[in-house]
Amino acid sequence: MKQYLSVVVKPTLFCGTDCKHCYHTPDERVPGEISMQTLEKLIRMVSEEYEAAWFIWHGGEPLTLPLSFYKKALELEEKHFGKGSFRYGNTIQTNGLGLNRRLMAYCRQKQINVGVSYEGPFNGVLREGDASKAISSLSDKDNKYSVSATICAETALRQREIYRYFRDRRTDVSLSPVIPAGCARCGGLVPDPDEYVRGSLEAFDDWLHDSEAEIPLIPHYLYMLNYLGDPVPSDCAHTSCLTKWICVNPDGSVYPCAKACPKEFLMGNVNDVGSISELFRSEGFARILEGSVKRREKCSSCAIYDYCGGGCSMDFYHECGLEDNSGDSCRIYKGIFSHVVEETQRILDEKPDMSGYNRFVRDAVVGKLVNPKTVIQ
Repeated sequence: MKQYLSVVVKPTLFCGTDCKHCYHTPDERVPGEISMQTLEKLIRMVSEEYEAAWFIWHGGEPLTLPLSFYKKALELEEKHFGKGSFRYGNTIQTNGLGLNRRLMAYCRQKQINVGVSYEGPFNGVLREGDASKAISSLSDKDNKYSVSATICAETALRQREIYRYFRDRRTDVSLSPVIPAGCARCGGLVPDPDEYVRGSLEAFDDWLHDSEAEIPLIPHYLYMLNYLGDPVPSDCAHTSCLTKWICVNPDGSVYPCAKACPKEFLMGNVNDVGSISELFRSEGFARILEGSVKRREKCSSCAIYDYCGGGCSMDFYHECGLEDNSGDSCRIYKGIFSHVVEETQRILDEKPDMSGYNRFVRDAVVGKLVNPKTVIQ
């Protein structure tokens, strides 16, 4: 059996809000949901071919479907992977408007991660609806979620404020830029790369020297761990994800990525194949793989190629073309990663008083100071 697969399931593309940067255009966000027959076949095929899998319930807005849907879905996972087998896990990625105590209690019981797409005080810049009302209605015991904050042109230089908002609420947060896909192809939402880097580094420097911080700042913390040689992925956009992820739409169609993947990369349909391997032998997957390899060949001489893995294929597809490595996402990664590396190496070299750094930095670095090793050549 293969080791591991991440499966993004979009059980519905419907959403009751109209986010300005959504990967799906309004004509795609129509009512309808994946059938239990299609879902069971997907789960069965994954369980037969992979030792472990992580299911990310996405959309559309997944919480427009009732809790009963997810109870049935988890029953299918238990049936095919084995109840209590630890071979599978789940994340629900939501806009937060449908959060309630009953749902959160079930997620705690079943150890389902809840990710909320939310920008705190700047949520209204991109999104309709106010998730803070649903979030604030939860008790401290229910407050088991992390936040993914999407940064646009208007908020590129406000990332430190966003970090501090979630720091004060002890809520894990990750920051990522709008990409020019779906609804964000027009409207001036995509941040200027230089402004994004500046705003991101202001947030990182604030977090780095925040000795009271109780949350990691993502992806910066992952970049630090990656540079230090710890066996963790950098982030979704800077790992070699092809063959390790699939995205399944409500009709059973399968793509290699959830980011507005065009039909030219369609891998097939769950209902028409007998195995996951068959999907990876499709012409659509061959196209994205071949184009990605050509781009990565251009990247291979870069000093930080081993850390970025050539970047996200879908980001480059929408920015400048699949085979081209000149997109804004490359400039952003280089700017942020290089600064994180510089600060991390300075700590290793100068061995300063670590009490002025947050506990995540201390945990990551102290072992390297006590038992130094070559981190980078």
